[in-house]
Amino acid sequence: MYSLSGWPGGGEIQAARASLPEQLTYKISYQGIFSGFIHLDIARADLRIAGETVKVAGRVAKVATLKVTTEPYRKAELLFPVRYQYRSWYEPEGENALLVTESLQADEISNEMIWFDRDEGVGHRYEVKATASDGGKRPPLELLQKFADLQVWPAVLEESHQQGIGRDEMFDHLSMMQRLRVLDLQPGQVLDLPVFTGKQLKNYRVVVTSEPIEGKAEESALLKLQIFSYDAAENDVGQKTYIWLSADDQRVPLRFYAERAFGYLEAVLESGESGGEPRSGFTPATNAFEQLESFYF
Repeated sequence: MYSLSGWPGGGEIQAARASLPEQLTYKISYQGIFSGFIHLDIARADLRIAGETVKVAGRVAKVATLKVTTEPYRKAELLFPVRYQYRSWYEPEGENALLVTESLQADEISNEMIWFDRDEGVGHRYEVKATASDGGKRPPLELLQKFADLQVWPAVLEESHQQGIGRDEMFDHLSMMQRLRVLDLQPGQVLDLPVFTGKQLKNYRVVVTSEPIEGKAEESALLKLQIFSYDAAENDVGQKTYIWLSADDQRVPLRFYAERAFGYLEAVLESGESGGEPRSGFTPATNAFEQLESFYF
């Protein structure tokens, strides 16, 4: 279960929002050591939430797909071409992750799957192998059939890691974001959310604040989420990532910012559609986004 602190009365947060289908396009930029500390646009990211639900191991699931490519940006494409796809199947209100597929084509190629076996409380990580090994464990056939539209997936997919994850709430990174979007978040809340990466269990702390927009009413303030992982002693061990959500009922992710030792990465919404409404650049509620005093750290 996620836990709450810094929120009067505690208790469960009421679910809300997040209409389907959804298609959002982001521009990713980088500034740091590898760019000579010059701000460069390096990739396009497309996030799609399908309008229909499917079944995964007998459970109803929504599907979110993230695709990232450097193709539109010549410098990045010449230096380090990337094709990346991450797909997450999760329960309708984001209560639990059910299945993840991940495919990366860069200097190396990797393809893997993470299965959250909710009935047994076990997480399984599978990797694509060139040839089958003796005694290698395969995922259930039903899960393999989820890859029918992904030509990158060959038949040989074998287990590389297994770990108990329990039967309480458990997320992957994308379903965690979707869960945060459907909760009725308020400034001052602090949430703890568990994530299984396929290799380890991680605890993430989410601190909710608001970011006022100059010239806008207080109720138009963006939600700003500070997210970091922490160890069992509750020491801050992870580098922080920030996500800004829109002030309307859709809670659209408008901007992501992560500062690391090698520089910072930023993704800003360019266009798309959410809740049946077009999202061309920033919405009316956020068109003064660039005026925020803390837009750059």
